[in-house]
Parts: sequence; C-alpha cells; structure tokens
Amino acid sequence: MNENCLLNIKNLSVEYTSSDRVIHAVNGVSLTLKEGETLGLVGETGAGKTTIAKSILQILPDISSRISGGEIWFDGRNLLSLPEKEMLKVRGGQISMIFQDPMTALNPLQTVGEQISEGLMLHNDISEAEAHAKTVEMLQMVGITEERYHDFPHQFSGGMKQRVVIAMALACSPRLLLADEPTTALDVTIQAQILDLMRDLRNKMNSSMILITHDLGVVAEMCDYVAIVYAGQIIEYGSKRQVFKHPTHPYTVGLFNALPSMTADEPRLHPIEGLPPDPACLPDGCKFAPRCPYATDACRKGEIGTQETEQGHVTRCIRREEV
Repeated sequence: MNENCLLNIKNLSVEYTSSDRVIHAVNGVSLTLKEGETLGLVGETGAGKTTIAKSILQILPDISSRISGGEIWFDGRNLLSLPEKEMLKVRGGQISMIFQDPMTALNPLQTVGEQISEGLMLHNDISEAEAHAKTVEMLQMVGITEERYHDFPHQFSGGMKQRVVIAMALACSPRLLLADEPTTALDVTIQAQILDLMRDLRNKMNSSMILITHDLGVVAEMCDYVAIVYAGQIIEYGSKRQVFKHPTHPYTVGLFNALPSMTADEPRLHPIEGLPPDPACLPDGCKFAPRCPYATDACRKGEIGTQETEQGHVTRCIRREEV
C-alpha cells in the first residue's frame, strides 16, 4: 500500500436483510484516498454511497446488515479487524462524519456546547474547562458566538444546526472527514457558506474528505477525485478533470446530459430513462445495461470489469469507445 495512502478500501461488499430478501447494497467497491485529498462519491439515491461511509466507521445496524467481504485499511490498520474498544477511539477522534440531516444528528436534550465538549473529553485527556474553551473556539470557527454554547438544537435554524454538526465533526481534528450530503437540506445561500466553511477548515487542518453528493456542481467546487457509484459499484473513477472533461461510462454521460446548460438553447433536459435496479435482484452483467442505449447481449453476461482509459481514469464499460 502506498505510504501516502490514508484510506484503502479493497473489494468491499455489504448486504442488508429485510424479511426473506437480501439487499446487495455495496458490491466489490475499491478506492484509495491520500492525505489532504477530497474524493466525491456521486450517484442516485440508493446507490450505496452512505453505506460505504458507514462501513468505514462501522456504524451499520447490527441486526439488519453485514459486511460480507473486503477490507478497509486506515493509516495502516484494517478497521474491520479492530475490536469495538479500538473503534471507539477511531470514531470522532481520527474519522468523523457529518450526517445528512442536522435535525436528527443532534441530541435535543443536550445543549450544543455539551455535545461538542463530550466528544472532546472522550478522545482527549483534557479537563472540562479545557473542553469548554476548545468548544467555544470551534463554535466561533464556524461562525457561532460563545453566547450560543448553552442553547439547545431547537433554538437554531437549519443552517446553524449544520454549522454545529460540522464543528462537532472537526473538534478533534480528524484525519478523515466523511460528509454525507452536508448541504442537501439547506437553501442555496447557506449551501455556499457551508461549502466555503468546509473548504477552509479542511485546508487549515489538512484533513482528507469523502464528500457524498448527487450535486455535480458541489463536486466541481470541492473535490480532487470523483467516483461514480451505481447499484453498489464504482463504475467510473478518476480525477475531477478526467471525469468532467472526458466521461466514459454511459451513466456518467447521462448525469452530465441531465444538467441544464447556460449556453446551449435546449428546450428540455435529457434525463436518464428508467430506474436503478432492485438491489435485491441485480441483473447479470452490467448493472446499467437495462437503461443503457449502447447495451448489447455481451453487456448482459458475466461480470463487467474495470478498464483504464488513461492513467488513473478507469471505467466499468466494454463499449466505452462508442459513448
């Protein structure tokens, strides 16, 4: 493994169970992330993006899910082999997560200051007074005054709650930040402020980040590398420039075609026809074949592997030359 590689996921597979059905949420995902880099996970709802992030932290529901294969190496240790006592030190201390909905990510019975201080004292050998001072510093860093320390979550707006969640996630200076659609529930003005804040704090702390989103505009602004996720697989991966300038998978091309153009005179957008496959009954061959205009019988047979189109740019498509 590259000595500069902070995170290395190898062939990760995750399943959920629902009654007598097995949901194949993640299917053989592999990716790497170096110190200080930001990777964007892009795809439709239900593609498996959040499951990948929760697998890293091992916070999947115990009863209804299981990691059926693969390895997750972080800073030279396989997280899947660590006992829960060791994982408690990793969560929040070395890897933090900004959850999608700030409304449910905060405890309504504790003040925001108490919630941030609790994590600081858990992961650092500091006094309550020191934790209080660090919490005030983190709140001020995200634009919240010291006077709001003793306020409860319901006293904050949606954008302010998201700032609190970001402060909580960054309080212990984690080496890896998992951001699960951190701006989805916010209006456009607040979105821009939150993205600027996350970028500034990431640069200040030199943290690596995995940004989960389906907003390609956010990816263009925040990410160094992009992984396109479909039906639990990474179907295209490369640098931001490679994927944006030369998309090679029909699904990736479809995502870009569905964006409104500021220059072309298009009366209507061009959506991708059809729906993602049922993860409990995935098709053989290419998982995108039922929706793909280029699919042939060869696309519907066997396992479709990845091909490198240029150095560092890979795609899971056997007909990429025609896209």
